[in-house]
Amino acid sequence: MTIAQTLVLKEDNVFIVSDDAGNVTRDTAQGLYYHDTRYLSVLGLKVNGQELELLNSSGEQNFLANLEFANIHFTLEDGTKVRSQTIKIERNRFIMDGMYEHLKITNFNRFSVPLVLSLTLGADFRDMFDIRGFSRTQYGIIQAPQWNGKELVFCYRGVDGMETSCVVSFDHEPDNVDISQPEQQVSEAVESGSIAPNLVNPAEQVVINAPTVTMTWNIEAAPQVETSLEIRICPQELNAKDGNGDYDRKVDELIHRYQRWDEQSSQISSDEELFNRLLGRSSHDLRVLAELQPDGNYFPDAGIPWFACPFGRDSLITAYQTLMLNPNIAVGTLRYLAKYQGDKVDDWRDEQPGKIVHEMRFGEMARLNMVPHGAYYGSVDATPLFLMLFVETMRWLDDDKLYEELLPNVERALAWIDQYGDLDGDGFVEYQQHSERGIRNQVWKDSEDSTQFPDGTLAELPVAAVEVQGYVYAAKQGLAELFARKGRPDDAARLEREAEALKQRFNQAFWMPEHEFYAQALDRNKQQVPAISSNPGHCLFAGIIDADKAEQVVRRLMQPDMASGWGIRTLSSNDPNYNPMSYHNGSIWPHDNSLIVAGMKRYGFHDEANAIVSQIFEAGMRFRYYRLPELFCGSSREGRYHSRPSEYPVSCSPQAWAAGAALLFAQSIIGLQPDAHAGKLILSPHLPDWLNTLQICNLRIGKRRIDLLIERANGHDKVEIGGKSKGIAIELVLKSLTYNLLT
Repeated sequence: MTIAQTLVLKEDNVFIVSDDAGNVTRDTAQGLYYHDTRYLSVLGLKVNGQELELLNSSGEQNFLANLEFANIHFTLEDGTKVRSQTIKIERNRFIMDGMYEHLKITNFNRFSVPLVLSLTLGADFRDMFDIRGFSRTQYGIIQAPQWNGKELVFCYRGVDGMETSCVVSFDHEPDNVDISQPEQQVSEAVESGSIAPNLVNPAEQVVINAPTVTMTWNIEAAPQVETSLEIRICPQELNAKDGNGDYDRKVDELIHRYQRWDEQSSQISSDEELFNRLLGRSSHDLRVLAELQPDGNYFPDAGIPWFACPFGRDSLITAYQTLMLNPNIAVGTLRYLAKYQGDKVDDWRDEQPGKIVHEMRFGEMARLNMVPHGAYYGSVDATPLFLMLFVETMRWLDDDKLYEELLPNVERALAWIDQYGDLDGDGFVEYQQHSERGIRNQVWKDSEDSTQFPDGTLAELPVAAVEVQGYVYAAKQGLAELFARKGRPDDAARLEREAEALKQRFNQAFWMPEHEFYAQALDRNKQQVPAISSNPGHCLFAGIIDADKAEQVVRRLMQPDMASGWGIRTLSSNDPNYNPMSYHNGSIWPHDNSLIVAGMKRYGFHDEANAIVSQIFEAGMRFRYYRLPELFCGSSREGRYHSRPSEYPVSCSPQAWAAGAALLFAQSIIGLQPDAHAGKLILSPHLPDWLNTLQICNLRIGKRRIDLLIERANGHDKVEIGGKSKGIAIELVLKSLTYNLLT
């Protein structure tokens, strides 16, 4: 199944992945999901036993879809011919405490037309890990569906006896209900144990023969008269009240939720309409992936469909990318991850005291410990990223209460870096898989083959990844500055020394003079993994690269084997392991590029940063809804043949840090660095050629809200500052710019 060609809707913890016609096809990864369980695995609509002609399919609102169909030519029993495209069928669908669908049929013939509307439903209650291909030998029992004259109930009794159910209700009772119950529910493939573990692979390697129910309504469609049917499909665990007949009110409430999000967030716009669409799409994709927390802040899930769950690394980077948009994402992310910070040594979960959680799952396989992901800690970078986000959030908000609240978690995370992160005492942080069902490569490039030598040999564990050292450096350097301001000079001096020592070791051990570039990693024998990869670009972002090496790194990243024309590849096209269709060995990831661009900007390479922003922007214009996917294939841009970026078949879309990339691009373009404590903004705008104006309204710095306008005039960039509150004192530090202070 190609995720990019599907219709995706989500709100809170419920989401649906269907085809463009709104149907859910058996034996695919499509379905209605809640907490890593598929509550609906079959959904098919037909009229008079026929498929419908799809006229329009739009899910750009994220929570609401509008689909329009026309009939195909058919003949009535009396010989009357009903021409095609004379009957219109609409499906309006939204997600809120389950899925609601409003069907409308309008007959544009001059005569009445008898129609049989049929809806086929099925629920296999499969766990997301099972669908992804993780091996499993035990399944519960899918019970026979029950129809009580008002509701249809699908029910599953798990291996542990826990019952899970899905309730389907209608505002009009069907004329016929046909229940099909297969004799065998699970194929023999389960018994043979033939499923390869740890695959992110939507291909159905096990067949679940779930029961299906076909419901039919006999409709006499009068001329020019609209006939409607409302359907509600809800996981019973949500305990939602019956919502039939309440369709419009709930849609209005959802629209109001998005309006509140927009009001809380900065409004970022430009004179380039297509860039505005990319920014707007990114903001609303972040909203649909963000889970509202009890304190009013947000925690972003990673992406749909595979990672609609708390995901430490992804959520932290997303929160960092989006501080300019809405700092509540960062606050919610820090608090959520602090709550689940590791407190013991547990090899099954790769957990250690002070370590930040990697992934949290809620389905049956996690609940029964078939996988360790109920709370799994197998990432080496989430902990230093937690510290980086904490420091950056303090720069934006200068929130003393939040500082005191999270300080114990910060100190425990620092202790983890020194006590558990450095596995062999060489001063670098390494990763090592401990859980038998855990992840081998515990960095953002976490596929099995992402860290390998030119001959294809995998780097032996433990591995010190290049970007992780950058994250640790940035965390300690940033905390040193923060602690100095908070009256902890001894801790500040210690962290400053440790950061500087790490920087010196790093630039010696990872630098490859013959390539004028940094190695991707060091293996267990401290041998350099000499791949030319995107990873050192993160070290520009972190600031660990020596100033005299930065130009060489940027120059190498901009070579055609890395900068494809659609963005920087994860791996050079000259590498023997390069494959543009791989997950990490040649593909292009927008979030990866956003951190690289921020790093280029940090070291003063404005033109190169703008060039990469332009490449990703031009790729984004060619994706559906102007939505940047998790990744796309790393093929070169061919101007002669007007090529397009190629979809990656199982990319998450929408995906949080892909959406966050556009916001960090906008921040990098203007070089915005906040210092809420000093009441100061540092700006170094360098607008790309295709952009003349960038405006940010309702920007939050500490407790202040200000407006910024950056525009090009007479070949120079000009900045204007405004504010909603008079008397705001913002010191603006500019580099070779003219400006007007409006406050």
